[in-house]
Amino acid sequence: MTIKNITTILLLLIGGSIKAQEGIKFNQTSNWKETTEKAAAENKLIFIDCYTSWCGPCKWMDQNVFVDPSVGAFFNKNFINAKIDMEKGEGIALAKKYNVRSFPTFLFVNDKGEVIHRTASRMPVAEFLEEGKMASDPGRNFSSMKKKYESGQRDLAFVLDYYLTLQKSERGTADNIGKDIVAKITAEELNSALGWKAVKALARSETDRLGAYFMANQARFAAWSSVAEREELTDRLISSSMYGYIYAKDEPAFMKKLAFFNTSDKADRRKQGAMLEADFYLEQNRTADYKKVTDAALKGILKTDAEKLSFLARRADYKAASNPEILEQAYLLAKRSVALAPEEYSIQSTFAKVCLSLKKKEEGLKAAKKSRLLADAETSKIQKLSQELLDKIELL
Repeated sequence: MTIKNITTILLLLIGGSIKAQEGIKFNQTSNWKETTEKAAAENKLIFIDCYTSWCGPCKWMDQNVFVDPSVGAFFNKNFINAKIDMEKGEGIALAKKYNVRSFPTFLFVNDKGEVIHRTASRMPVAEFLEEGKMASDPGRNFSSMKKKYESGQRDLAFVLDYYLTLQKSERGTADNIGKDIVAKITAEELNSALGWKAVKALARSETDRLGAYFMANQARFAAWSSVAEREELTDRLISSSMYGYIYAKDEPAFMKKLAFFNTSDKADRRKQGAMLEADFYLEQNRTADYKKVTDAALKGILKTDAEKLSFLARRADYKAASNPEILEQAYLLAKRSVALAPEEYSIQSTFAKVCLSLKKKEEGLKAAKKSRLLADAETSKIQKLSQELLDKIELL
């Protein structure tokens, strides 16, 4: 090996070591008691990454967020960091104590073991870093906000922030607080940056209070939002209305709204139009119309969109299991999706499921085996479902 090659390898090793040191430094103590003692001695909170060995999102956080230099700098400075498997050793008791049921869950506790802040799920660097900053801020962390709420604080800015915090950890409580915000927000408050924040978070349809106000007064929110944000909310609210028309079998109202998507100069809106129209015909069991609109989408607006093609196939397999013509259409959609994105678990799984419904064993086995392999990066529940699907196809 030449000196140049040795130098290159050494530089790569040193670079990798430096990068590893830039991320969060976990488990500098050997047990939970030592961790709490270290937190007390350094007057710091403890950050606990509650994970399991099978949790895909946990591994994603390891590879994409915990290694980030900005995350490492903040967390190493402000917290004692503990990574604890909730299914092994001390993790079992801690999971029970803190009611940890989903992974990853992120806890910030003091040296007495009291939860100061709590959040969960996979999130990008900026969002995760903001959670850490909230935890270290006595005025913004979960414990502080909960005490303020329970003591009667109800100004909109505070309650909205509390609602958004609860969304990640206590969805039921968050939903109740959200309903209270919608009922009590004033017209004056709606016409503000805070009002836009509330509308974006809580509008659900064109007909609920915040959704209707937004649809009638979009220009008023221009000062606090981008065009893209307003268009995204508009699309979401109109789509919600259209699903109502689908289930009510109100074809005139549905078709009138569909023009909003189908005549748009934006590809994403035309894609949404195709998805909605396919759902309409599927729900009404109108086979010829369903095949016509999905054939056009397959050759046109959705021909390179693996995710949406797979979604259509999955819906058709679920809704029309007794309709062989629609199942054959689902097969074509799912097969195209797999060709576009063969390394996506959900896409392989959908194709395998459609093949099972049509008793296409050879293709189904190939897709099921691939989806089972890809499921190793997902949750244990997903792994179990993928194995069950494989077992069913093997029995064909």
